[in-house]
Amino acid sequence: MKWEDDAQEMVKAIPVHDIIKNLIIIWAEKLARKNNRDMVTIEDMSQTRDDYFEHFGPDKIAKIQKAREEGQSDEDLDPEKALNKDPALYTIELCHSRFFGCDRDLINVREIGKRVKQKMEELKITDILADKACEPLMPHSTFTISISGCSNICTASESKEVGIHGTARPVLTEVECSQCGSCVDTCLDRIITLDDTGPVINYDYCKVCGDCIRVCPTGTLAASEKGCRIMVGGAFGRFAQYGKELYHIADTDKIFPILEACVDLVKKEWAEDHEDHFSFVINRTGISPIFEHLMKVGKL
Repeated sequence: MKWEDDAQEMVKAIPVHDIIKNLIIIWAEKLARKNNRDMVTIEDMSQTRDDYFEHFGPDKIAKIQKAREEGQSDEDLDPEKALNKDPALYTIELCHSRFFGCDRDLINVREIGKRVKQKMEELKITDILADKACEPLMPHSTFTISISGCSNICTASESKEVGIHGTARPVLTEVECSQCGSCVDTCLDRIITLDDTGPVINYDYCKVCGDCIRVCPTGTLAASEKGCRIMVGGAFGRFAQYGKELYHIADTDKIFPILEACVDLVKKEWAEDHEDHFSFVINRTGISPIFEHLMKVGKL
């Protein structure tokens, strides 16, 4: 679609990462079509800017503006690039919260990512996998640790060797419910109803995403626990499978002895005479060796 010069200049002036900037362009073109135009005008782009600024909120916009004024580039703003720039046979994935945070954040993916890199270097996973390889190394030879800030799991953590995402378990407090219904409306799994006393949650199907807590205006819902869900042995592609859940809600410190246990499994169980994958290892051994390691180091 064609663009007015002023509209293009406005896109350039919005201080966001290129990933978001490309989505802003698509949104502006959608608005132009909605307004029966074959060219994006300054009016379409102004509405787009307002839509995104409202979505991000003033605090996040202030952080973005400050970073740009300090001359930080897209690469400077993306901690995932720094985590994965060196030759290594592991990859650390972070959700888009890695840029300037997210309203749904339940864990700090930036800080966890740094600690995971430190642990993987300490465990020498690259040397271990390289020594066990029976053919030249390729991108699929890497061991992926995928970290998302919330239960939306934007990095598809459940399909990676180690998957982590933030969780929060809602609990009813003594604060009187206003019967606004915000918790019912926001629950994507439709497992909340209202009665005279307030929200009723079907915990058998709760994804512990924390969204109901976030939108509750009165504090009737609060988090009884916050932490992360941890899965191992996921895979995508030809042999796709969900990772096996180790913990539904765990303290983030639990991640690091679990990584130790996973690397220990690679040392002991990874095949050296044919191509192997951590999902295959977990399918062969089950997850009991991981819990045995946690018990041994006093982290169960």
